[in-house]
Amino acid sequence: MTTYDLPKISNRRRLTNTITAKVIGAGGVAVIAAIVLIMGYLFWVILPIFAPTSIEVLDEVSQLPEDVLAIGSDDSFEIVTLIRGNGRVEFRNPSTFEVENFVDVSSTPWRDAILVFPTTDTYAVRDSANEVRFFRIAHQVRYIDNERVLEQRVEPVFVNSSYQLPPNTDDFDAYRSDEDLRIVARLNEGSLLLVEFEEVDDDFELEFPDENTIAGRVGTDRTFFGPRGRFLYNINSETGDYQLILVPSVLRPRVVQSSSFAVDGRAPTAVEPLLGRYSILVGHDSGEVRQWSLSPSEIGTILKPIRSMDFDAPISALASEQRRKGFVAVDNQRTAHLAYTTSNRILTSIQLEAMPKLLVFSPRADRLVTYQDDQIHTYAIENDHPEISWSSLWGKVWYEGYEEPVFSWQSSSADTDFEPKFSLTPLLFGTLKAAFYAMIFAIPIAVAGAIYTANFMAPGMRAWVKPGIEIMAALPTVILGFLAGLWLAPIVEDHLTSVLLCVFVLPVGMLVFATLWSRMPSKVLSVCDGWFAAIAVPVIVLLIWLTLEFDQPLANVFFGGDAKSWMYEKLGLEYDQRNALIIGIAMGLAVIPTIFSIAEDAIYGVPQHLVHGSLALGATRWQTLVRVVLLTASPGIFSAIMIGFGRAVGETMIVLMATGNTPIMDLNLFQGMRTFAANIAVEMPESEANSTHFRILFLMALVLFFITFMFNTVAEIVRNRLRTRYGNL
Repeated sequence: MTTYDLPKISNRRRLTNTITAKVIGAGGVAVIAAIVLIMGYLFWVILPIFAPTSIEVLDEVSQLPEDVLAIGSDDSFEIVTLIRGNGRVEFRNPSTFEVENFVDVSSTPWRDAILVFPTTDTYAVRDSANEVRFFRIAHQVRYIDNERVLEQRVEPVFVNSSYQLPPNTDDFDAYRSDEDLRIVARLNEGSLLLVEFEEVDDDFELEFPDENTIAGRVGTDRTFFGPRGRFLYNINSETGDYQLILVPSVLRPRVVQSSSFAVDGRAPTAVEPLLGRYSILVGHDSGEVRQWSLSPSEIGTILKPIRSMDFDAPISALASEQRRKGFVAVDNQRTAHLAYTTSNRILTSIQLEAMPKLLVFSPRADRLVTYQDDQIHTYAIENDHPEISWSSLWGKVWYEGYEEPVFSWQSSSADTDFEPKFSLTPLLFGTLKAAFYAMIFAIPIAVAGAIYTANFMAPGMRAWVKPGIEIMAALPTVILGFLAGLWLAPIVEDHLTSVLLCVFVLPVGMLVFATLWSRMPSKVLSVCDGWFAAIAVPVIVLLIWLTLEFDQPLANVFFGGDAKSWMYEKLGLEYDQRNALIIGIAMGLAVIPTIFSIAEDAIYGVPQHLVHGSLALGATRWQTLVRVVLLTASPGIFSAIMIGFGRAVGETMIVLMATGNTPIMDLNLFQGMRTFAANIAVEMPESEANSTHFRILFLMALVLFFITFMFNTVAEIVRNRLRTRYGNL
C-alpha cells in the first residue's frame, strides 16, 4: 500500500502556484512596462513638433558702412557677406562683424544687387552705367593639417561678361535656369524690356540675346519674375494694381490678369514673394497680410487670395525665408512677427531697435539680420517645425496651385520650392477604409464558418478544417500582398463582371443546391451528415468557373459589354487596378483565420448541457443555435471580430503591395488608398532624422496605437457586458 506525505505535496503545490503567479505577474508588468516605454519614446520624438517658437537678440553692431546693398551668409551662419555699393564684397564675422576677407569686384560703384532667382548664391549687380554683371559667392569647407577652414570666393559667372540696360531703367530682375538666363527691366515710362539668353554656360560669355519691349503700366515700381521664369509680376505699390504676365518666350508675352491688391481702395504697404514665387505676400495698413497664390481658373492661371493673417498694427516690411514658406512681418511699431503660411500661424514676435532698411533670413532660417543706417542686429530663432498646426494636420488647407482647400498628404518632391503637405486625414481615412472592406469580406465568411464548423461539421472533418485554417494565420502577409498585387489584381480587372456577379451567383447557386440536396433520400442525408461542406466545395468551384467562363456574355447582358465603362458612365466610378476590392479580398484572407479560430473556440466551448436542454425542450438545432449558442458565445465572437479589426488596421505589407498607395479620400470600392502603416513603411527609410517629416511619421504611429487601443477598449467593455448578460444562461 502506497502512502503519500500530504503536507509535502501541499507545500509543493503552494510553491508551484506562488512561482506561477509571480512569473505571470512579472510577465504582465513587463508587457505594461514595454507599452509605457513605447508610448514614452513616441511622445519624446513627437513633442518637439509642438515646441513654441522663440526669437531673441543675439548681437548688435554699429559703425558699419552705410552703402550695403545686400546681405547673405553661408549655411551655418559662420560668415556674413556684405555686398557694398563701392563694388566690394566683404566677408565678416557674424559676432563682431569684423572684416575677415574682402574682394574688390568692381571699380565702378554699384546701384543695385539682387539674388538671381531662384539661386541662393548668384548675384546680379547693376553699376552706375546700367551695366549688369553676375557673380557667385562660394563658401567651401577645407581641412588643412586636420584643421577645418571655411574659405570664401567670389566667382565671376559667364566669364565676367555683362548686359547693358537702357539708361532710363528704373528696376530689374533676373532668372536663371539650367540652360537659360532671363532679365526683365522696368523702364521709367512704364514699358518692360524682356531679355533672354539661351543655352548659357558659366564658362562662356553671354551673347545673342532675344529682346522684346512690351507696354506696361505707368507708375509701376516693382517687377519680378514668377515661378520658373514663366510669369512676371508687374506691381504699382501706390495704387495696388498689378499685372500678371505669362512669358512662355520673351518674344510672346501675354497679360493674363490685371487686377489690384488694394483693400477698400487702400493700396498695400508691403509686397514680398514667397519661396518659389508661386505666392505673393501683401501687407496692408489694417495689419492684415494676405497670401495671393497662382491658382487654376476658367481663364487660366491667375492670382487668388488664399489666406490672411491679422496683426496689431500697419505692416511696413515683409521678408520671406529662403527654404520654407515662412516669413517675418514688421509693423509700424517696429514689432517683427514670425509667421508661417501653410499652418496659418503667427509664431512669435519681438520688438526691433529700429525700422530696418534690409531684412534677411539666414539660409536655415535660424538667424534674422536687420540692417539700418550703420547698424546690424542679429536675432537667434528657434523654429524647427513651423509648418505644423492642428488645422494643417487634420483640416483642409489651401495649398499653392490648388483651386480650393483640400486634404492632402505629399511629404516630398524633387522641386526645392515644394510646399510640404502633411494632412493626416487622407491616411486615417485610408486606414479605416482598408479595414472596413477587409472586415466586410472576412466577418461573414469567418463567423459563418466558425458556426458551421463548431455545430454542424462532422468531427472527422473538423479535425482537418480547423487546424488547416489556423495554419493560414502563419502565412506571411508579404506573400498575400505579392499574390494580390501581381496575380489577383489583373485577374479581377480582366474579369470584373464575373467578380461582381459572383456576389449574387454564389449565394443563389448554393441555395438552389442546398434545396435540391435536402430532397435526397434520408439514408444519403444521414450518411453525409456533417460533410456537406466537402460536398459543396466542387459546386462552389463550378459556379466560379462558369461565371468566369461566361464573363463577356454576362458583361454584354448586364453592363453593355464593359463593366468598367458602364460604372464610369452610369455611376461616375473610376476603376484602378489595385483598389479596395483587392485589399478586401487579400486582407480578408489574412484576417479570416484569426476571427474564425477565436469565434469557433467560443462557439464550440458553449456548455453542452445548454444545447441538450434546449433540444430536449423541443427546439430545433437552428433555434438552439440562434437563441442559446450564439448568445452564450457572443462575448467570444465579438472579441474575435474586434481582434480581427485591430489586425486589419495595423496591416502593412498587403496594403503596401496591393494598393496604388494614393492618399485620396474616396469611398469608391474600385479606388486605392494609403494607410498609416503602409505610409510609415514607405517613407520612414527616406525621411531625414529629426525633421518634421520624420516626427510626423512617429505621430502616425501614435495615432495608430490610439486607434487600436480605443477599439480594443470598446471591445473589452462590450465583451464584459455581454458576458455579464449571457454568462448565466
